[in-house]
Amino acid sequence: MIEVKNLSKKFKAPSEEKGIFGFKKKDFWAVKDLNFNIKEGSVASILGPNGCGKTTTLRMIAGMLTPSKGTAFIDSIDVRKDKQAVKSKIGYMTNNTSLYDRLNVLETIKFFAELNQIPEDIYMPRAEKLFTQLDMNKYLTKRIADLSTGMKQKTSIVRTLIHDPDLIVLDEPTTGVDVTGQSVIIDLIRTIKDSGKTLIFSTHQLNEVRDIADHIVVMKAGEKIFDGDNDSFQALDSSKNFTEIFMELVNE
Repeated sequence: MIEVKNLSKKFKAPSEEKGIFGFKKKDFWAVKDLNFNIKEGSVASILGPNGCGKTTTLRMIAGMLTPSKGTAFIDSIDVRKDKQAVKSKIGYMTNNTSLYDRLNVLETIKFFAELNQIPEDIYMPRAEKLFTQLDMNKYLTKRIADLSTGMKQKTSIVRTLIHDPDLIVLDEPTTGVDVTGQSVIIDLIRTIKDSGKTLIFSTHQLNEVRDIADHIVVMKAGEKIFDGDNDSFQALDSSKNFTEIFMELVNE
């Protein structure tokens, strides 16, 4: 169970007002008073235009960024009070793959598995299964620096899942991946869903949400503008398709 309560994050942003040392900075709320609950074992998607606060929200839920106000609970653990306990339960993949260019794929997964203190006889079968699911076996000895963006993304997904987390957070997992690769990743998300794990992902691909998300949260300018399931979303306007409803919501 994930509970998000009044979750907020404030940053300093340049203003148009000049000071002695350049443009003055003003407070900017990237996320403001966000509230929602996600049931255990469900797949939730956070949607919204660029800059709406999706990534900031996911980073706060994962304990990677401290909220300015409010908090989130992962299985009743407060992310503000016990970040390490939260991180041990979560597999988090950023929208920036953050891999080491000099390592190859196998070395990368070994490094992150050992970082999580997972013995080889446990992590290797997991890795082999994921490599096959994501059609990666031909690239295992290639250096990260020599991989395509899509293959880096797949490597990052394996890294995220290697410690078998209870909650999986994916920030735009299909970014930079071709159509075939997107299909493979979505199939993996379905497999994760079927395993009973909880998954949150953000995406620009609305068809991904329509097909697999149990729960949808739409954000605009840091605030929630929709929170519900697919049926509730479609019920906003039965005469329009999923994309048309989304565009109408975020452009209001």
